Amino acid sequence: MFLSEDGFREHRLYVLEIAGSHPHIKIGYSSDPWGRLTQHIGEMNRWYHTLIRAHVSEPLIDKHSGRQAEDRAHSFMRKLYPVAAPSSRETFMGTDFNAGTACVDVAVSLTKYSA
Repeated sequence: MFLSEDGFREHRLYVLEIAGSHPHIKIGYSSDPWGRLTQHIGEMNRWYHTLIRAHVSEPLIDKHSGRQAEDRAHSFMRKLYPVAAPSSRETFMGTDFNAGTACVDVAVSLTKYSA
């Protein structure tokens, strides 16, 4: 519920666990996580997918650090799991939510403390 509070507009990564014909997780970045989550739910409903769980990282200082952390998280995941489709660098098959959250949290920590 903290995502819907007024003024929540911090740079963060998120992990979504999505059920459907091809279960997967999605890792992304947004400066408006609540709005982005709402968009994803609308897209999922169109394809008969369901959001199971969501994780939102600690805040980052700006868009640059958010994109840097996102790239790191995707890189970590690609070393361990296949992407769902060549055109989707943010969606991973054959993994679980805990792996995604671990990659995101480590990427955010490395980005925050390397700046």
